[in-house]
Amino acid sequence: MLLKGVVVGSIASVPNAASAAGGPHGGKTKTDESDATTGDPKHTEPNDAEPNDIDESSLAIRIVDIPDALTGGEFLEWTLEVENLTDESIEPTVDSFVDGESVGSVTLTIGPGETVQPTTPSVPTEPVDTEGSVTPRVSANGVSDERTVRLLPAEELDTALQFPDPELTVQPGTTVHFEVGVVDPDATQTTTWFVDGEEVGSTLADPRQSVYFAEQDAHFWQETFDTPGPSEVVAAVDVDGEQFRASWTVTVDPKGLADPSIDAVRPEPGILEFDSETDEETTLEIDVSDPDENLDRVVWWLTQADTILGVSDVSGATDTASLTVGAELCHTCVIIPWVITGDGTFASEPLWEAVDVNIGEPAGTASPDDQDVGTDDAGDSTAPTPPEADAQSEPSG
Repeated sequence: MLLKGVVVGSIASVPNAASAAGGPHGGKTKTDESDATTGDPKHTEPNDAEPNDIDESSLAIRIVDIPDALTGGEFLEWTLEVENLTDESIEPTVDSFVDGESVGSVTLTIGPGETVQPTTPSVPTEPVDTEGSVTPRVSANGVSDERTVRLLPAEELDTALQFPDPELTVQPGTTVHFEVGVVDPDATQTTTWFVDGEEVGSTLADPRQSVYFAEQDAHFWQETFDTPGPSEVVAAVDVDGEQFRASWTVTVDPKGLADPSIDAVRPEPGILEFDSETDEETTLEIDVSDPDENLDRVVWWLTQADTILGVSDVSGATDTASLTVGAELCHTCVIIPWVITGDGTFASEPLWEAVDVNIGEPAGTASPDDQDVGTDDAGDSTAPTPPEADAQSEPSG
């Protein structure tokens, strides 16, 4: 139900995460364990021994401030105290876990008799439809402490604001495009995406999200499904601190829906020359098809600039999408159309690299046909983005 891997190796808070989620505690009651009379929270762990000749009698570790309950989708945060019980400086390594998953590690230097409060992680929780719990745990050199926090159900998002339908069946290897729409146009809205309980993406980490939200009134995620059987996709939607939950069940079956395709391209893929100093324009066309006969739209992206050049409506089993472009292009930027069906199935391909004739073609530039095409964490093809373009990441699925 939690973020995996985002803060491993450090214990710094996720930037802007708490503010985006309406604060770390969401107004819930917090438990304060800083008073020694509340009991000894230490637990001996025989496998937690660390170097520096520090044993369990050398330090105390306490979670002293943590909410009793959170609404699923809020960020889990806590305050930690580490006390040096010796008359010498020590350097303990503190490891943090949530439900057994590592979320951070930090090595401290603590003077004789001192108590410190290191920065702790900010961990997003998955929105749940029934009450559950999460358990944060901290350990250092044979000493640990843990707490259990109730996880309350989030409000279900209006199904009219989610795309595609909540249940769908797709063939192995099919990519699905998900969206959650605007809840309140006057509020700040962020979305965190989970697949089978694992956090896979966030609007805070992708500059295209704000562009898409502004122009298409939605946040998006794309996931490729390969494993037979059902998978659950959940969106945690935070609207000025209020939590909403949208969910989909995607079943992989050979008889399910298939990806659409780009069948023909005009002009030919590769270098697309333009003149930034004139009004000269070029019309781009792609022939698209959907074996399930439910084409919906083509979104034309321009990489590096992270802008949407336009959206073309398409329909049926086959159609042609066109876009007229000119001086709005940018040198070495790549035009990538997204083909989206009414069922949510998805295809994309980098087709043209724009070259300003007033600058000239960069040395060694290859056409899309000359390069291997990969996909990033949202399912976008990465080639032929040149080295100076926005870096693309590996597939999330």
